[in-house]
Amino acid sequence: MASLPGLNDSLHPADLGVDLNEPKHVSITAGSEWRVDVPQESKLTIKVHSGVAEIFGTELASDVPYVFQGTKFAVYAVEDAEFEWTSPELTSHSISSDTNMKFIYNVHFALEKLRVSSFEGPRVLIVGESCTGKTSLAKTLCAYAIKFKAHQPMMVNLNPQECIYSPPGCLTATPISDVIDVSSSTWGQSMTSGATKLHNKQPIVKSFGLEQISENKERYVSTFQQLANAVRGRVQNDSTVRRSGLIIDTPPLGQLSDDFSELKEIIYQFKVNAVVVCAKDDTLALKLNEHLPVETLAIVRLPTSSGVVQTDDVYKRALQRNAIREYFYGDFNTVLSPYTIGVDSDMITVWQPKSVLVQSDSQDDLLPVEINASNLQHALVAISYASRRSSSEEVSASPILGFALIMDVNDTKRKLRVLLPVPGLLPDKAMILTAYRYLE
Repeated sequence: MASLPGLNDSLHPADLGVDLNEPKHVSITAGSEWRVDVPQESKLTIKVHSGVAEIFGTELASDVPYVFQGTKFAVYAVEDAEFEWTSPELTSHSISSDTNMKFIYNVHFALEKLRVSSFEGPRVLIVGESCTGKTSLAKTLCAYAIKFKAHQPMMVNLNPQECIYSPPGCLTATPISDVIDVSSSTWGQSMTSGATKLHNKQPIVKSFGLEQISENKERYVSTFQQLANAVRGRVQNDSTVRRSGLIIDTPPLGQLSDDFSELKEIIYQFKVNAVVVCAKDDTLALKLNEHLPVETLAIVRLPTSSGVVQTDDVYKRALQRNAIREYFYGDFNTVLSPYTIGVDSDMITVWQPKSVLVQSDSQDDLLPVEINASNLQHALVAISYASRRSSSEEVSASPILGFALIMDVNDTKRKLRVLLPVPGLLPDKAMILTAYRYLE
């Protein structure tokens, strides 16, 4: 009797060769690091079995899986370490002993000495060109500061393209009181509407709103002056933060003026007493020594690590997109549930930072935005504390309440669909349009 095709076939899966999900084991000696580049659509899982290993200064717990996606980092071995990793798509990874960690240790111990010897902690400004390891150094110094003592250094981000506890387009100041989330492609999450494994960070946020500092340097200076004023208030009322000090990350020097006018203003506003120059040679440090007030500053150069990754615009925009998505929806560890509401177009007021790319005769820092799809579709907007009827000067000087995403604009019905991170009515506040868009 003939049987139907397939009924007598073996049910065992075909042998496809090597199992891509099988764990691979890596051993690295003390003082070396394992450098890895995880693609945006791939995931990498790491589990340390023995030894002491860390990522940007944060020690990895033994036998605990860490999941990474769309990021570039290095696992540094403080002691000889063994760990396993799993990723079907990972192709770029290497081990190197050429690191600058001994210099970072020296900087950390110098800062610790300042914290112990005075109630006024160090105020460190990290400067350098693009892709010289400034943000990685800032993250490592913050992690080392809280590792052994109850410090709370304030991490100040003055690069609006970075996403440090906020969506892109912001300048932030965040007291680091707990372990930094090493799995995050940025720095981790700020306050959320859901439960998280780590203590949430509470940043002070000022919206710059533009993508490039060169579009409006006057607004950039005004924004970090407002941030410095808020930082002074926090430092004066929090002795722990005051003694722990400030770690200030700056934008690439190529985005600032050649005469270092913005850098001088940053030093004045934040009362900086130490400058760390990330560079391969002494040229930049010597140049800064000629232009900055060296009577009140200690200027040192930190050699650039050979593991510094050259990031392109595609990678930066992927990080910015991830930061916007995580603000509303969370990440693969913490899933959030945002709330969509409908509003009439005459019930919102939106302002836009003035840019040299848009011709305008107005002297105001913020310009009114016409409510239509071409201006607001898929736009990220900052909700200020200023009322909807406030002047542009009042809105510009107002703190930021949060962010909203304009999902859809119907010009015919004069309606908007707005995504908020929490349920409730849209606050009756003025909004500031940013240069960033997010399309699901």
